[in-house]
Amino acid sequence: MVRVVTDSSAHLSAEVRAKYKIGFVPLQVLFGTRSFRDEIDLTHEQFFHMLAREKVHPTTSAPAPADFIQAWKPILDNGEEVVSICLPSGLSATYSSAVNAKAQMEQEQGAPLPISLVDGKWLSMAQGFQCIEGARVALAGGTRDEVVKAATALDERLTLVFLLDTLEYLKRGGRIGKAQAWLGTMFNVKPILEIAHARIEPLERVRSRKAGIARLLELVQNPPTTNGPRKGNGALHVAVMHARAPEAAQRMEDELRARFNVAEIVRAEIGPTIAAHTGPDAIGLVFFRE
Repeated sequence: MVRVVTDSSAHLSAEVRAKYKIGFVPLQVLFGTRSFRDEIDLTHEQFFHMLAREKVHPTTSAPAPADFIQAWKPILDNGEEVVSICLPSGLSATYSSAVNAKAQMEQEQGAPLPISLVDGKWLSMAQGFQCIEGARVALAGGTRDEVVKAATALDERLTLVFLLDTLEYLKRGGRIGKAQAWLGTMFNVKPILEIAHARIEPLERVRSRKAGIARLLELVQNPPTTNGPRKGNGALHVAVMHARAPEAAQRMEDELRARFNVAEIVRAEIGPTIAAHTGPDAIGLVFFRE
């Protein structure tokens, strides 16, 4: 059997990971010299409490190779194989750490190991959906190659859009990218961003949070083509993500069910490794069609 392993940036809940037998490697969240394992040493509530009160802005770092080894070894010892889907190398050293972990294990073993590494193009629940799709194939008895193919086949279907309350946290975290051009023009305006292929693309600005949520729903009907036309025109698979905004997420979920033929809807909290860059009150959608 094949097991999918991912990192905490995928925002898969413990319940979803258990359902699909997905392994988990935490990234690190740092406030100054203090380091916390995402979702293990630091809950979402604790993170936002610290974000509001600490003078230093949090940073994030990749798992150490030892963290991957700790996640993979019990799977391999059980006679199973591994597909590890990582945060994009363009955004994090997570994939590089996984490569080093595999090399270290193979050197100690003296032989190749049944581990496939995927340098992802996505983050948050876009990465999460890839893990779920791969895990479904794995649970059905698929090979490692089939699991990788199922996960990466979503690259041409996925759309990931965020409505932020401010660009300030992206600026502080050094991830602002092309949205840099909007700085200084954002008074009482909310940015909508698209994230794909390790890039942050500014889409548009709206005058209010209400208008932004309405615009996100419109983008489900007519997705942006920044990364090319999206494939699929069937039933909708969608994740509603939020950073300390459960009421807005519920309203979004209700609207999606009312407007679209929804095959699957997942609610996800934006965890510390991503919320360090979005800030509180962010809301996002990840979606693809069959």
